[in-house]
Amino acid sequence: MPDTPAVTPAPTDHDDIPARQPLPGTRLIAYRLPDWGIEGSYIHMDHADIHVTYAQVVGRAGQFPAQGVSYGLRTVGGKDVDRWLRGSLNFWLSSDARMADDGVIRYRQTRNHSVVTFVPDKASGVLINRPDEQVTAAAYRVTGPTGVTRLWRGQAVRDVVAKCRRKPPVGWPEGWAHLMPNATVRFEPGGFPWSPEEIYTAEPTDEPASWGPPCAECGYPESEHDPVHLWGRSRTGGTGCTCWVHQAQE
Repeated sequence: MPDTPAVTPAPTDHDDIPARQPLPGTRLIAYRLPDWGIEGSYIHMDHADIHVTYAQVVGRAGQFPAQGVSYGLRTVGGKDVDRWLRGSLNFWLSSDARMADDGVIRYRQTRNHSVVTFVPDKASGVLINRPDEQVTAAAYRVTGPTGVTRLWRGQAVRDVVAKCRRKPPVGWPEGWAHLMPNATVRFEPGGFPWSPEEIYTAEPTDEPASWGPPCAECGYPESEHDPVHLWGRSRTGGTGCTCWVHQAQE
């Protein structure tokens, strides 16, 4: 019988933390580290495992109003949680956020305020913010919306993730490459060139004994050509091969 991913139960009113009582977990920070460092253990938001979806629970113990990502919402997106925590921690210097070992995040504006708790949906995956650390397989089977599967090098998948994480000038949300519990990378719809029907997945696999001769036109392995022309670095004009056009990563 296959293992079932562990699901952290949502906290109840009995789990609420009274004012002035320490929050459990490791401290989260979002600001630039000073030259003299920070005392004690901490996790920077740039290196935190932020899940794709959270259950938001606003506590009652402490002064109101309790802070939350969006008023009245029970389920919130990880990108919104990440953005909100960064803004709150940088603006309210007296605020405190902690991440427990099970991924639960708790935040309060001051020691006297009530706590807002974010319980991760473990099955939703984690936002990829450290491609070299999180996307580690030597090869991946990449499947596009047409069902065609191609064999890609791990570095090619990491390059795609790096592109997905860049903040666009307008209209293209960043951070929509997700690491699923089974180590598959899922590229969720998040704006051009994606739509709900145009989702790519990259499943870890064994590296072949040889990638074969490179494409005569681009020098990339033939298996990395994209048959549906959706990747941002592939050629979409209908001329030449459908491989990635090499661009130096910023």
